[in-house]
Amino acid sequence: MARALEPERRLLAVYTGGTIGMRSERGVLVPGTDLTAVLRTLPMFHDKKHARACGLPEDTLVLPLASPDQRIFYTVLECQPLLDSSDMTITEWVQIAQTIERHYTQYHGFVVIHGTDTMAFAASVLSFVLENLQKPVILTGAQLFRGDRATKVDARRFAAFCSPNLPPLATVGADVTINQELVRKVSGKGRLLVHGSMERDVGLLRLYPGIPASLVRAFLQHPLKGVVLETFGSGNGPTKPDLLQELRAAAERGLTILNCTHCLQGAVTTDYAAGMAAAGAGIVSGFDMTSEAALAKLSFVLGQPGLSLDDRKKLLAKDLRGEMTPPGTLEHRPSLRGSALGCRVAWLLSLGSSQEADAVRDALMPSLACAAAYAGDLEALQVLVELGSDLGLEDFNGQTPLHAAARRGHAGVVALLLSRGVDVDTRDEDGFSPLLLAVKGRSWRTQGQSCAGWHPGRTAKACGHGGRRGLTWGSPGYDGSSALRIAEDTGDQEVLALLQSLEGEAGVQTQAQ
Repeated sequence: MARALEPERRLLAVYTGGTIGMRSERGVLVPGTDLTAVLRTLPMFHDKKHARACGLPEDTLVLPLASPDQRIFYTVLECQPLLDSSDMTITEWVQIAQTIERHYTQYHGFVVIHGTDTMAFAASVLSFVLENLQKPVILTGAQLFRGDRATKVDARRFAAFCSPNLPPLATVGADVTINQELVRKVSGKGRLLVHGSMERDVGLLRLYPGIPASLVRAFLQHPLKGVVLETFGSGNGPTKPDLLQELRAAAERGLTILNCTHCLQGAVTTDYAAGMAAAGAGIVSGFDMTSEAALAKLSFVLGQPGLSLDDRKKLLAKDLRGEMTPPGTLEHRPSLRGSALGCRVAWLLSLGSSQEADAVRDALMPSLACAAAYAGDLEALQVLVELGSDLGLEDFNGQTPLHAAARRGHAGVVALLLSRGVDVDTRDEDGFSPLLLAVKGRSWRTQGQSCAGWHPGRTAKACGHGGRRGLTWGSPGYDGSSALRIAEDTGDQEVLALLQSLEGEAGVQTQAQ
């Protein structure tokens, strides 16, 4: 039998310049051209044998087969002119976004090859310019940080970046480990929007002890429209009356001022009198944003037409692209304590080490979300979202919460899941999508039949009359299957024997439902 064709993934690499492609010229490094020719000679970046077999064009390369079921082809698009990242501005970063827009439908993902000196600025700008982005855009690096959370901390080491207040979205080693709970879901299937109207007249002013009011006054003059103010500690600055008066006067004439701490860890607060004084001068808190993200966000917000000063301040204080931790999030973590859902899983979440807890969470969350969706429990789903659950993940039989909600006809739950970007076309192990289940569910209800294959009589029999015995391992779950039935169908005798012994101890019938 002929072997099935390997799934293909096509990437576009946008080469803008940077050290990776530089060459020595008169004793200094300058951006070098024709990166494709260099990559073609390196076996880890190009599989020559497979390329010959496929007859690839000159501008397309193919990576060696990393897994038995996937082959990655990529094309290198070289910008003209190539630039050192120190010379990059908002104009060039918007052009990169427009390049991605032009090729958006042709590729599964994009890699921007960019110098590291201003990469954090570039990533922050791209995160705001690209709206409704549903494909990955990665700027070169080994740790995959959220672009608007990264800052450069080392000029010499390969580990040049850190994400001060958010863990990496993924880490690349022998394998790629993705931190799914930190990956933001795109609501709906909106078209990619590229915001080219970024305000260029924004600046960054770092306060230092003894900074004169005259210097601040000179910096805040026209044509400046917005400024990121780097302050001490948790957003504190000098409380000298003349300095505060300059800030207050600038804010009153319409200049937008965003307060960010120059510390890597922590956030802007009003716990201290100095911080409260800054807030009283009309300055907006940047919470835990990096200076790079704050500058990009300020440029984005000021570039939006038709907004009043109050509208701009509200947008700046709102988490738009995952660039900041909303106030109160860390202090008031959601809890399942006291809820029916919490009572069922609390003992499973009381494990000692964080690795164990993470493993249990990853295993439980999809099934808990499916169960809540099947029951139409919007409150439980909201709590699971706040706890970091990805509502698009599949359970043990390939179903997402949207399958369960569509099967039961819970319109409110379906609306929530769609707003979280859950795919209506995901197929479960039986080949059913949520959309198909919704259609079938409507047909079954019309005929007066159960839309989920759930039989109350069988459930009552399994649980015991009047609920005297409670649920058993033979009781059907949200999808109509029981643990015993699954163990029998998969032929897992060890699990089957364990479940039967547990039911035997409880003195309950072990017949699978």
